[in-house]
Amino acid sequence: MGQRGTTADLAGLGVTTEFEPDVVEVLVATVRRAVRGESAFAGTDTLLAELVMGDSAAGAVIAPGMRKSGGLSGFIQARAGLGWVSEDEASGGPGARADGVEVEAAWREAWWRFGLGLRESAREGVPAVPPVMSGALRSCLLRALASARAEGTVSVRCRHVARALLELPDSRAREALLLRRLDAAEALTRLDRLDAEAAGSGEAGERPVSYGVLLLRRAGTVGRSGNRLSRAFTSWTAQSGLNGSPVLFAVNVEATRQAVRCGRETVEPVDLLLGALALDRALAVAGHALPEDLVAANAASAVLHRHGVRQVSLVASAGAAVSVGSVASVGTAVSAGSVASVASVGGGVDQAGGERARLSAAAERVIAGARLRAAERGAPTVGTVHLLSALLDDAGAAELLAAAQVDPAALRGELDGLPGA
Repeated sequence: MGQRGTTADLAGLGVTTEFEPDVVEVLVATVRRAVRGESAFAGTDTLLAELVMGDSAAGAVIAPGMRKSGGLSGFIQARAGLGWVSEDEASGGPGARADGVEVEAAWREAWWRFGLGLRESAREGVPAVPPVMSGALRSCLLRALASARAEGTVSVRCRHVARALLELPDSRAREALLLRRLDAAEALTRLDRLDAEAAGSGEAGERPVSYGVLLLRRAGTVGRSGNRLSRAFTSWTAQSGLNGSPVLFAVNVEATRQAVRCGRETVEPVDLLLGALALDRALAVAGHALPEDLVAANAASAVLHRHGVRQVSLVASAGAAVSVGSVASVGTAVSAGSVASVASVGGGVDQAGGERARLSAAAERVIAGARLRAAERGAPTVGTVHLLSALLDDAGAAELLAAAQVDPAALRGELDGLPGA
């Protein structure tokens, strides 16, 4: 779990191509601006305003300096969605179905994370549905995905979104740049240099860090963050005393995100399966590897890979299963746009209404089974191999693995033969 290397190294390993946290943060800000402006619509103008006001180098190449970035953002905000020539419905083509699913998942995640910063008093005025993406905004995100793939990376970063904004014709973003006398061609030239720098360094200096990996860093499991006391506290809150390490808790954090991206209100066993693979991807993207003493207990992704499972295919199957209801334990889909539960790095999941969301009963049973499995084998750590063993007894997870042509008997046999598993 957690290979080292560049994100380009992962492109041929069957992992998903996703919008990384830096892009999701910009999308959250886009949602926030639309909601505060009481707009039911989010377009490329709103995305551009948040991108240039953010911390990314990509935003700075479009509008260098606070005067230009602030002027552009203020200009867009003053328009409040009115007075544009463009309808912001420019389309760059439908794109691959998987890309469309990823765009929807990222927007769902942005809406979900938007609830994280809401105080109780502010929730009352939040609309029941998220802002609708304009056709141009959707096309921009599809272009960003295509740009990342063309580059050979599985990580969609702000610079890919910036390029898509600059290249997309007939959009409000392009109109705003023209009206503010900002040269898109010059910005593209600067962006080319930024891309070259990223390619030269392998993005080693700016690797994206998921919430699950951030938890592991704060607990001192990978890298180091904070002081010894804060690391010990994070490790304790991440149930290291119960599981032997924070890894299983980090899987839960990633599983919560998977549930939201798939449109589920509760974390189901299939999300735990997806979460284990997502954490492995996130560790590799961040350039981290688990300590040697945790590798054997957390080798589920490697085992699945040997049995022909690829994360990208499994995620696609899970998404298709939700749409047709074929997976037994997928749970109830999130209604279109409720501000759903929000996961914190501490692993808690807070509903926008203030209630505490929990794992489904089936997911709780799987985790209990993983702990029992580890205890039976005398393993000092409850890891993803124990989780995978327990998941084989869940109908929904087993069905998802069967769709990936996995022989459950062969998989169980290998898991039983692993030392300490």
